[in-house]
Amino acid sequence: MPPLVSIIITNYNYGRFLGEAIESALAQTWQHKEVIVLDDESRDDSLEIACRYPITVIAQKNSGLSLARNNALTQAHGDYVIFVDADDRLVATAVERLMTGLVNAPAGVAYAYGQMRYFGERDGIFASAPFDARRLARANFICATTLLRKDILLGVGGYDNAFRKLREDWELYLRLYTKGYEGIFVPEVVLENRKHKGATVGTSPIKAHSIAMLLRLYPGLMWKHLLKHPWRYGSQLLFGKLGEEVGQYGDRATESGLKVLQRAGE
Repeated sequence: MPPLVSIIITNYNYGRFLGEAIESALAQTWQHKEVIVLDDESRDDSLEIACRYPITVIAQKNSGLSLARNNALTQAHGDYVIFVDADDRLVATAVERLMTGLVNAPAGVAYAYGQMRYFGERDGIFASAPFDARRLARANFICATTLLRKDILLGVGGYDNAFRKLREDWELYLRLYTKGYEGIFVPEVVLENRKHKGATVGTSPIKAHSIAMLLRLYPGLMWKHLLKHPWRYGSQLLFGKLGEEVGQYGDRATESGLKVLQRAGE
């Protein structure tokens, strides 16, 4: 029997889009799957919409994206998991294509990712590329939706709950790399990412805080990039947010950053 894949849709007040996300999951050509919707205490009709479908629906108190994903992860039955935001849609062959790439990959590969197509208020293709640790230190070039080995994801502690709204994926990929795991690129569009006014982009303080957390966790790579390209996070630096926040942390950050540097061959 083929491996079971858990498709996990995390939702907060996206009832107007949720049905499309669920239907894209149910329409996957990979037949051995389960679909889970985890609702982060939405105030709209999201739960009512989710309950119309033959899926598992979980409701939690509002706790943020990372905790929502971790809660769903503990209740998923699949050997593999794929996370989808409620305002996005999976391409029908997404799981099948990513599974093919992942099951044929070397043991050190923990996840598979493809390309992402924008739709809605903006179109285009997100430029994913083959895995490169140096490039990952500069920016997250990996598609927003990846297929992961559940045992490995649980083994590294899941998503970091400190990243409630932004860059939780980027932090996970960096952490996986420090543990000896990489990703494999499947050069096909697997996700349709909706661009709309309500999409989560984060305010300047939230962006600054998330970058500060990455800097304190992975200073070896992140500080090097920041010093080379200070304009990338210029607005945060102008307000002094990064220095204030990074200054709170010490030796654990340095040790973690050195591990990343060593693996990247710096």
